[in-house]
Amino acid sequence: MENSVTGRYVEETRRPGSELRTLTTRTAVPAAYDKAYGHVLLPRPVFVPEREISAFSDDLAAIFRILVSLPERCYDGDLDRYCAAIGLPPELSEVMREGATGDPLLYARADAFHDGAGFRLLELNVGSELGGIDSAQLNRAFLEVPAFRAFAERNRLGHTDTMAHLAAALRAASAARTGAASATTSDIAVALLEAPGALGEHDVVFLSIQEDLRGHGIDLQLGEIQELTEAPDGRLALRGRPLDVILRFFAAGQIAGDPAARAALTRVNRAHADGRTALFTPLEGALFTSKAALGLLHRPAVRAALSGSELELIDRVLPRTWVLGAEGCEDALEYARTHRASLVLKPGIGYSADGVVIGRDVGDEEWAAALAATALRDYVAQELVVPALEPALDPDSGLTGEWVANWGIFVTPQGFGGAFVRALKPEDGSVITYANPGTRGTCVFTHPEDEEKQI
Repeated sequence: MENSVTGRYVEETRRPGSELRTLTTRTAVPAAYDKAYGHVLLPRPVFVPEREISAFSDDLAAIFRILVSLPERCYDGDLDRYCAAIGLPPELSEVMREGATGDPLLYARADAFHDGAGFRLLELNVGSELGGIDSAQLNRAFLEVPAFRAFAERNRLGHTDTMAHLAAALRAASAARTGAASATTSDIAVALLEAPGALGEHDVVFLSIQEDLRGHGIDLQLGEIQELTEAPDGRLALRGRPLDVILRFFAAGQIAGDPAARAALTRVNRAHADGRTALFTPLEGALFTSKAALGLLHRPAVRAALSGSELELIDRVLPRTWVLGAEGCEDALEYARTHRASLVLKPGIGYSADGVVIGRDVGDEEWAAALAATALRDYVAQELVVPALEPALDPDSGLTGEWVANWGIFVTPQGFGGAFVRALKPEDGSVITYANPGTRGTCVFTHPEDEEKQI
């Protein structure tokens, strides 16, 4: 998505002796962030007009409100019918619905492409188990490099710190637990909890989150849900320390098949309901994070219940998405069989691009096998979005290459909550995930709209 600021930045990196060319080698990031991401940095940050990304964040909030309204508006308030419509297995929906209030908190991250005209929503991840929340550490580190700081000042660059939004949300959750007007930095005890055996799988990422949150005045503990005990004052405790707030990083799929974890979740939900230890965020939001929930927005019966402005929003932001593997999806499956090259097949609930099949990258036989697998789990087919490319100069070769950018855009009750980018050269594949060794990551800077008109 080359704009004027991007063009100026790339042009400056081409100048002989430019310090921007070797920006990442001149940048000192915090130790834990460096261990997690220092080896996979894109040579530069990406830039976007502030008004554009803030408006997209507003669109995401509106999409979220529509999704949350669907059980009542289209399924007579019957969550069983809603879950069946998105192909959500009963063992998962049971976990998600325990303690549900019908009003999940808006705390989410969109994965989006920019097609040159605007952002297009690929999926909306609702809940607190989100990667990329610590990316503002890279923004701050880049701004410590004199050459980049000068560029940022000339172009009036800014950034939104996602971790600041999270810290505010954790303090609000603690204050709501006690009924206080606010929570100070000194009296809030928070633990990030994973599922049994899962903490070590992404320990470098959690250590980076811990490091960043400490800079926002919160000393974060790390643990697993089955380690919780009960303190004398009734709060849940981790290794003897009573907790005000639990930052949930476990997912429903990790809990459903584990009796010990399931019992621990019930204790957490009860403590949350009783005001003893707050849970940020309950699993209720996961009812609306499935990509199949987005697929409902293109079903005729659902669309008939939506307003004209809601339909305009959906059609502008969301690529056409079809629910597969659920009742009444025969027509969608037939469409997918005959439109392989223009579709992407995705699990309704999945992480790190697990199970994603891009139609143009496979033959008819492999596509047919992938479609057959939709009978065994929740899947969607989504219209393929062709993203605009991001140019970046290679500091070693001096050549400018083009990258496909997957934007991670956060939305919170405060509005736009920051962003980061994962990027991949087209020749290195189509699925952008850190499991692909060609994937690189970077932070996002915003700029005023009128910077587009400057020379």
